[in-house]
Amino acid sequence: MKRGEPRKYDPTFKGPIEKRGCTDIVCCILFIICVLAYIAVGILAWSQGDPRKAIYPTDSRGQFCGQAGTPLEKKPLVFYFNILKCASPMVLLEFQCPTTQMCVEKCPEKYMTLLTAYNIPKDFEYYKNFCQEGVTNSMGVANILKNGLCPAVLIPSKSFTKRCFPSLGLKNGKVTVGGQEQVNDGEGNTIPG
Repeated sequence: MKRGEPRKYDPTFKGPIEKRGCTDIVCCILFIICVLAYIAVGILAWSQGDPRKAIYPTDSRGQFCGQAGTPLEKKPLVFYFNILKCASPMVLLEFQCPTTQMCVEKCPEKYMTLLTAYNIPKDFEYYKNFCQEGVTNSMGVANILKNGLCPAVLIPSKSFTKRCFPSLGLKNGKVTVGGQEQVNDGEGNTIPG
């Protein structure tokens, strides 16, 4: 086995610098603080948290959607009564969308308002899949909406991360919601696409 040449003595080499020091003490301290903060958050999450909240979505009452062995086992998706309220800055303060949320079997496939569905038995039966329990045809539209038992409007939606989000598309250069260029919000207001 052949070896390299041995290092020769260099009389001009003075060795490592005599006055050495850490060059980035501030960055080192910030790094250590961040690592300690991550450890603290991890300990807090482990001791106080519920890992199911990372796996299953929850409804407004805190029930887990789609969890095996619960009454909502066959309802794995969350439906928001008014998804536009989720765009509010209040979401950042409360960590939850300030609208009624409920577990559903599948997302709405049809566009309809409660006002139009109420008088057509077949449509109202479909609509009740997205209402709180106990809604009947004898309650009246105004009473149902006032008590927050049903959403004012159903918009065709798609499931994404176990949540129902409105189906958005593009038609002739205009954004469509559920295939509609103009959407009625259920309160008499028309929202252009």
